[in-house]
Amino acid sequence: MKRCGKIGKSTVWKIIAVLSALTVVLFASCSSCAGGNSEEYSAVNCKPVQNALTGKTFYWLGSSVTLGMESGEEAVADFIAARSGAKCIKEAVSGTTLIDEPYKKFFKSYDSYVTRLKNTSKFDKDEKVDAFFCQISTNDAKSRFAAQRGAVTAADVTDKDKFDVKTSIGAMEYIIAYVVETWNCPVYLFSNARFDDEGKRASKDPKGSEYAKLVEETQAVADKWNDMDGITVKVIDLFNDEQFNAISDADYDFYMHDAVHPYKAGYLKWWTPAFEKILLEDFGGRKA
Repeated sequence: MKRCGKIGKSTVWKIIAVLSALTVVLFASCSSCAGGNSEEYSAVNCKPVQNALTGKTFYWLGSSVTLGMESGEEAVADFIAARSGAKCIKEAVSGTTLIDEPYKKFFKSYDSYVTRLKNTSKFDKDEKVDAFFCQISTNDAKSRFAAQRGAVTAADVTDKDKFDVKTSIGAMEYIIAYVVETWNCPVYLFSNARFDDEGKRASKDPKGSEYAKLVEETQAVADKWNDMDGITVKVIDLFNDEQFNAISDADYDFYMHDAVHPYKAGYLKWWTPAFEKILLEDFGGRKA
C-alpha cells in the first residue's frame, strides 16, 4: 500500500487560508447568522422624526431587558432616543432585582435597583426629567424570590423610608416615592412581553405564572399612587396585552433570543412602537 506523503507547511497554510476565507464568506452571506441582531436593525440606522418626544428627558432603571443584554446593549430607551431625539439615560445592570441586595452575602458588588437609584452618577438630581421608567424585573419573579414579592401598602403610607425594600413591591414603592420627591415627574412601570410556563414561549425560571403575579401587584401599586394629587404612575403592561403578543411564531423567533430577552429587531419593530404609541398620546401626540 502506498503511503501518503507529508503535507508541507506551505500547503497547510494554504488550506487554513482557504478555510478562513470560506468562513468569512459563509457568515457574511448567511442572514440567519446575524438574524434579529443584524446591523440594519441597529439604533444608529434609525431615521429621526420630530414628534412630541423630541427634546424630552427620560430616565430608565432596570436589568438586562432595559440594558439590551442580547442586543448589543440597544434596547427600548436607545431606539426611542434614536427615533425621536429624546434624551434617554439608562441605569441598567443584568441580573439585578427590585428587591434590595438579595445576593449581598454571595456577591459583594451586587447593586439592586434601589441601591443604584440612590447612588448612581448617571442620574442628575437637579435635572428636569419628563418621565422615569422602571422595569418590572423578571429576576424578581424567579423561584428563590417568590416569597419576597410583598404587597402594596396602605393608602396613607407615602414616606419612602417606610417601605420594605427587601420585597419587590416595597422596593417599587420606594422607587416611586424617591422619583416623585427628586424629580416630580410621571413614573412608568413596564413589563416584559408575555412568556409562559410551558410551550414555545416558555421560561423555566422565572415562570410566566410567577411574573404574572408580580405584574398584577404592580397595577395595584399604580392604582394607589394615582389616587394622590399631582402624581402619575402608569403600567406599560406588555405581558397582558393580547394584541401586542399576537405575533406569528416566525416573527417571535426572529425578535427574541429567548422568552425574556429581545434581539435588536424585537426592540425596534415590536417593543418600541408599543412604547411610542403610549408616550405620544401622553405627551400630546405627533407634531404637524
